[in-house]
Amino acid sequence: MRTLYLSLLMSGVVLGCGGSKPQPEGPAEKAGEAVDDAARDVKDEAKDAAESTGDAAEKAGDKIEEKTD
Repeated sequence: MRTLYLSLLMSGVVLGCGGSKPQPEGPAEKAGEAVDDAARDVKDEAKDAAESTGDAAEKAGDKIEEKTD
């Protein structure tokens, strides 16, 4: 019984860890990394654009306040 328990436990550990295979270094991985980099760039550009839009809206609001005061 103890042997069965230990073998089940070890099988669970091996399956749970997924083994120790290195990540593939092929064209698919390189393409995936390129997509990740592009997504990060787009996110950064979108953030910059949103900040610029917010700044422009704030300036427009200030000008409206000046005109209406």
